[in-house]
Amino acid sequence: MAKKKKETCPYCGKSFAYLSRHKCKIKERIEGPVDEKSDVERRIERIEEKKKEFKRSLHKNEKNILNIINREKEIYFNDLLKLTNTESNDLEEILDILSLQSKIKIRRELVEASWTKLINSIEEIDVQVKSVKIDMDRKDFVWNMLSRQPCFICPFRGKCNDTNMDQFNPLNCPWLTDWIEITSKGNEYNINFREIEKGLQDI
Repeated sequence: MAKKKKETCPYCGKSFAYLSRHKCKIKERIEGPVDEKSDVERRIERIEEKKKEFKRSLHKNEKNILNIINREKEIYFNDLLKLTNTESNDLEEILDILSLQSKIKIRRELVEASWTKLINSIEEIDVQVKSVKIDMDRKDFVWNMLSRQPCFICPFRGKCNDTNMDQFNPLNCPWLTDWIEITSKGNEYNINFREIEKGLQDI
């Protein structure tokens, strides 16, 4: 049986039968210590960092940029860059924080053959929650308990999905929109789907 040929370390010049097992001190001094953390450990660390960013209060420069976005309502990244006189990388980091904390909404748009970010403000709605007494002996107590949410009794549930272009779409449903607006003001929402169905049949 042929003897295994030794391999030479390019850093210290010594020869080893199994070079992969050799921990070269010269290599460590040149390249630095090997990161022994696994991908899972590094991912957990990144998640923990994100959690800290999510919970912390905004810094002064972050608040200033948020105020500009709230004032403009909608603004492109490059325009915000000019208004804030901030470095591009710094602004990217601040927008990541604001988006992470659900202070703003960001989406990519193609403008003049170039992709850019469109930043939208998110208005905070002051919703007052009041307690409601539910009579659980009545058959419609679930309907009342959930503030008469229209999806529970909607006859168009089988047609409803987010690919429809008409009103049978949860993203632009007129009845769901009315329910949110009315209940957020503390009023009771009522809807008569029989009349709506009749009206659609007459069209």
